[in-house]
Amino acid sequence: MKKILKKLEQPIDIAPLVYARIILGVLIGIEFSGGLFTQYARTLINTKFHFSYLLTPFIEPWAIPELMYGHFVLNFILGLLFASGFYYRWVTPIFLISGASLFLMEMSLYINHFYLYSLMLLLFWFLPANRAFSFDAMRNPEIKVSEVPAWTVYILLFQLGVVYTYAGIAKINADWLQAQPVQLWLSRKADYPLVGGILASKLHAYLVAYGGIIFDLFIVPFMLFKSTRKIAFIICCFFHISNVVTFGVGTFPWFSIAATALFFPAKSFRKWKLKEKLPPLGFKTFDYGNKKKFIYAFLGLFIMLQLLLPLRHHLYPGNASWREEAHFFAWRMMLRTKQGKITFTVKDSDTEKEEKVNLKEYLNYRQISKMAGNPDMILQFAHFLKQDYATQKGFKSPVVTAKNQVSMNGRASQEMIQSDVDLAKERRGLKPYNWILPLKGD
Repeated sequence: MKKILKKLEQPIDIAPLVYARIILGVLIGIEFSGGLFTQYARTLINTKFHFSYLLTPFIEPWAIPELMYGHFVLNFILGLLFASGFYYRWVTPIFLISGASLFLMEMSLYINHFYLYSLMLLLFWFLPANRAFSFDAMRNPEIKVSEVPAWTVYILLFQLGVVYTYAGIAKINADWLQAQPVQLWLSRKADYPLVGGILASKLHAYLVAYGGIIFDLFIVPFMLFKSTRKIAFIICCFFHISNVVTFGVGTFPWFSIAATALFFPAKSFRKWKLKEKLPPLGFKTFDYGNKKKFIYAFLGLFIMLQLLLPLRHHLYPGNASWREEAHFFAWRMMLRTKQGKITFTVKDSDTEKEEKVNLKEYLNYRQISKMAGNPDMILQFAHFLKQDYATQKGFKSPVVTAKNQVSMNGRASQEMIQSDVDLAKERRGLKPYNWILPLKGD
């Protein structure tokens, strides 16, 4: 253990941390603010009901639209301040709270890279990334250092490695190996000029599916070794740029390329226009002092959670992509595409009055389509309907049932939940929902 700690604490050039703060900070700021111009903002601002995550039901969109717009703008400003190292110790936690809260406001808008960016900001909170080439270092030259403990860079690589590795492992399932979800996504590209036929072909779908597995599982090992690092990084650039062309996915491909570059030796980044801006090597090494034990304890817990959370779907019965109970926060990316429809019925058990719910009165198209295939979201909405019909429509004892038909990865549509269960009485929690019907053929 002492040998491991010694290696983790050996001093390395601060240059990669400075590089990461600038490049990743700008990209995170753009992503956390870019939703202002997309359906992301419209969902947060223009809908009556919002789906929450189980542990954070208290985080909701701002009731006043102007404040919601301001939240997006604030994220962009915080991204620039973070990248420039402006009052870094204050800006970083504020940026984390502002960005993560935006991500947690609406479950139907779940995006894996929003989760990743939030985790990265949490890690940066503990890193001395402002100790060179920053506003803080210019304002107070005494904080300047030329070297930092090696683990401050390794922890960022660990997080990136978790994403790649678990994403690769998750792809080893029957649907992905048959390129089912990929074929459905790529079929929508058939009308692209010149390349549409190639993109939508079955052969291309299989290349994307199996190439994705190989890339995710082997990019980190190949980046760790000098002999394979350069070719692996070229492949990384090609892989992520092709995702930009095919799927878009915001800043994530560019973030992934920039973050994967951190596997190069620390001294490499000093050559990247930073040489004249950084203190010379050997000038001073950053020391955490008395805070070291607390930080190590926190990071140990963080590492354990990151290793275990993606495995929690093994605690639930059935197909995780179908049931969705442990799908989020587990790097289960692009594994399923669902088409479905759902209807809710509210009945007053006292008066026998019954009414079909007009979903468009409460939700937009994205929310409805996501809810149709997600049992937890269905349960949330049923609880809301119970309260709404009791307080707004005079139902004394509301009974809420739902009937849905869902197709996953091109299968024939089937019912996902028991249509005779009063969802208003079902408790939301971590335990498996026994009213979810199994996926046929599994």
